Amino acid sequence: MRLIVTGDSTAADYPVDRAPLAGWGQALGARDDLEVINHARPGASTRSFIATGLLDGALEDVRGGDLLLVCFGHNDGKEGERFSDPEVTFPANLRRFVATGRARGATPVLLTPIERRHFVDGRLRPTHGRYPDQARAIARLEQVPLIDLTAETAVLWQRQGPEDSKRAFMWLDPGTWAAYPDGQQDDTHLRADGAVLVAELVYAGLAANGLLTDPRVLAGR
Repeated sequence: MRLIVTGDSTAADYPVDRAPLAGWGQALGARDDLEVINHARPGASTRSFIATGLLDGALEDVRGGDLLLVCFGHNDGKEGERFSDPEVTFPANLRRFVATGRARGATPVLLTPIERRHFVDGRLRPTHGRYPDQARAIARLEQVPLIDLTAETAVLWQRQGPEDSKRAFMWLDPGTWAAYPDGQQDDTHLRADGAVLVAELVYAGLAANGLLTDPRVLAGR
């Protein structure tokens, strides 16, 4: 099964010298039963992904029967060239991903963004505003499979709690990693352990939607 991943830094691939930073798309690509072509890029929003030609580049890799995974929301709310209005532009952009993916013979799959590690008095608080709800709405409207990573990672981080959840994110002690001599406290980006956990949620979501059997194989039976 081939997966074409589009998204932002939480899904992207990173070189060894950035370890332990990793994206869930990178972790998904380590599985033996999947071929993952990862077009996710740090800092990307739906708007910038389209405007800079990244969507066109991803579509060039699509073959009939592929899954086109679309996961945005971390950067669409940021000011400037990446901003996508959650009520109009963001859903319109998602529909463009869906329509162009289908035109290339892919099955689009919408994913809501992973929740950030944002605890207040021991309780995880949402950080993505209207963006997850809009992705859910477009999935219903366009009859597209949905993997609700916002909801699922919120449950996961809450279960881990404020301290243990740090091990999923780029919370690093000074002197422990060559690329981060001063350490780091980052509640958005995943380290390898967290990327694997999210990749497992994505894989389970694909399985639950019946998407892990290549339709070309089924057609040949």
